[in-house]
Amino acid sequence: MPFRNIFGQEHAIDLIKQAILRDMMPHSWLFTGQANIGKFKTAVALTQKLNCKKFVEDACGECDYCSQIAEQTFLDFHVITPEGNFITIDKIRKSLNWLQLHPDRAKKRVMVLDGAEHMGHEASNAFLKTLEEPTPHTLLILIAESTQHLPETIVSRCQQIRFRSLSEKNTERILRMNTDLTSENIHFLNAFSMGSVNENLIVRLEIMKNIQQTAICWLNDFSAMNLEEMLRKCETWGKSKNEEWSLFLNFLETWFRDLTWILHGLPEEKVINRTISSEDSLNLELRNSAKYFNAQQINEIFDRIVKSRRSIELNANKSLSLESLCLYISRSASCKIK
Repeated sequence: MPFRNIFGQEHAIDLIKQAILRDMMPHSWLFTGQANIGKFKTAVALTQKLNCKKFVEDACGECDYCSQIAEQTFLDFHVITPEGNFITIDKIRKSLNWLQLHPDRAKKRVMVLDGAEHMGHEASNAFLKTLEEPTPHTLLILIAESTQHLPETIVSRCQQIRFRSLSEKNTERILRMNTDLTSENIHFLNAFSMGSVNENLIVRLEIMKNIQQTAICWLNDFSAMNLEEMLRKCETWGKSKNEEWSLFLNFLETWFRDLTWILHGLPEEKVINRTISSEDSLNLELRNSAKYFNAQQINEIFDRIVKSRRSIELNANKSLSLESLCLYISRSASCKIK
């Protein structure tokens, strides 16, 4: 994955290339931005560039070093990822021991901490010492969605690059290059991806469509029968291994964003959601759903969606969290009707 194969992050890549060209590489980078927009791929491309056997502007992507780095089998390239929701202190300590080893073949050893915001207090403190006293000929790359959950002491010791959300043109280009999806399915994925390309969404396309159709039916008719069916679905989604709970929360975020768009009279062609039905039918469904809520209720529902996701990530019961959220939305709709 050389730099030339990464789309939509020209600004970030240019900053990195300039640092290499001027021999002003920091000992630690911090890549921030939403998930699935190319931060990790850029870290791989940077590692390839620093260690490629061919002395060119970009890595060749073909020599044995480049291939091993792409496959994460290069002995001087080490990647740390969370186990569940956390990066444990034991994992950090083992990685710090790796830093003390002598290089095998690398010109520059690289350690990537993907999901840096998932470090606990102990792990952060242990990692901080390495940032304060960097190992020679080693580059550290921290990857996080934002700096919000990272200690300021860690952020201040890294050179930060903010990665931008991908344009719809770039996400479509990536999907057309890497999948055999139809144009309809590509547009559907683009609506849900919100400026990113998530491989997990591609393989769960039909699941996403079913969730969307079920939820839209409920959000257009808050009858007791529909609520009962919705609560049954929440129990099923919460227990599934396909993370339907997360897809459902993703959908609710996009739907209530669209309702805000409708309530403020903004252009309806800019709504995120797509259905298999016609565009006129979709707009009708959104307009009908918008009748149940006012702007304040939508803001409060957004807050509840965020809190539900956060509580699930902290090991709350998934089914109960989804059920509680649906009951809250139904009560909000009932209040508007009254």
